Amino acid sequence: MKLSKVTVVDYRTSNLLSITKALESVGAEVKLTQDAAEIAGAERLVLPGVGAFGAAMRNIDSLGIREALVKYGRSGRPMIGICLGMQLLFGVSYELGTNSGLGLLTGEVVAFPEVTVLKVPHMGWNQVEFRRDSRLYSGVHDKEYAYFVHSYYVTTNDDYVSGLTEYGVTFPSIVEDGSIFGIQFHPEKSQSFGLKILENFLSV
Repeated sequence: MKLSKVTVVDYRTSNLLSITKALESVGAEVKLTQDAAEIAGAERLVLPGVGAFGAAMRNIDSLGIREALVKYGRSGRPMIGICLGMQLLFGVSYELGTNSGLGLLTGEVVAFPEVTVLKVPHMGWNQVEFRRDSRLYSGVHDKEYAYFVHSYYVTTNDDYVSGLTEYGVTFPSIVEDGSIFGIQFHPEKSQSFGLKILENFLSV
């Protein structure tokens, strides 16, 4: 069986081993890169991430790959941002100051409100409710549980939102625009639900 080629961006903030193993388990041939030319030539691109938004963007800029990521995102080829990687797809984050993102999608990254009685970060299992049909959902049941770890969430145009999750506020847990996708949860920690979404991404 021919493996799907996937390029995973290594910008020095991510737990790359777990997402690489998850992609390989669903049929991907994974290449890790910090190189702008390899990003430009990718067939499918994964932007993973854990940590702070501003630090991530500074790493991206220090590697000289911001322009390559933006051009790739506008190319029409499949791209998925995971957790922090999803947030980086947007224009601005207010985590530890004001930080500009890649601007591929319109929206802001904001903190969970302090008035919530729930603990922040949002950590653990929570449901994802589908809002519309998506190529990521083939063979996936609505309102399955996924594993989250985050203190900030995206506010954005409803047209982008294909999955929602409730945690004091209702926030987008899956977004998409054409061939650009973002998932706020960790698919590699979300058992069969998360692995099926990664497998479906290989078919986009």
